[in-house]
Amino acid sequence: MDTLKKAGLMTQHLELFHYMQELRGLLQLAAHMEERGDRAALIGAEQLTLIGQDTVGDASITTSKGATITAPVAYRLLAQLKGFEDEEYTVNRKELAALNARAVAELESSDALRAFADTLARIEALSGTAQGGGNQGSRGAAPVEHAAQSAHGRAPAEVPQSEIPAERPSRGRRASEETPSDQPAS
Repeated sequence: MDTLKKAGLMTQHLELFHYMQELRGLLQLAAHMEERGDRAALIGAEQLTLIGQDTVGDASITTSKGATITAPVAYRLLAQLKGFEDEEYTVNRKELAALNARAVAELESSDALRAFADTLARIEALSGTAQGGGNQGSRGAAPVEHAAQSAHGRAPAEVPQSEIPAERPSRGRRASEETPSDQPAS
């Protein structure tokens, strides 16, 4: 029942996880374009077109690593990141990476990520209470951190930033745990 309660606390953050997953898709698209040697991509509401040595266009692109990027999601995300609506967006790899980096920076300072950090702290508190506190509380939070990481993937630009809030509550608690044990030794 305790695990179900913790999972229930995470449901309020599904929108954040979906957004992070969509941002990861842009990074995967940029990596796929680099792998193929593509110069640019045309992204419309119904089709993604990669322009390089051979031009490929479809409603979705599957990378060599198995990730699938769909036109409607990429189009909606680009409209949001660029700040204007257009019939079709033209982007290159560097622009996709820059748009993603800016979005991640904005996400780091967002209320949604702060709320997520608060939820992780509440979950750690539940774990500490349910398991009698001590180091067991931090072990109880590890699956939640892992679930949060798998919800948004392991894109290089996203994982470190998204782990920062997850680590902050742990560091504060560890520091308070270490302080009492250090004092008697002094």
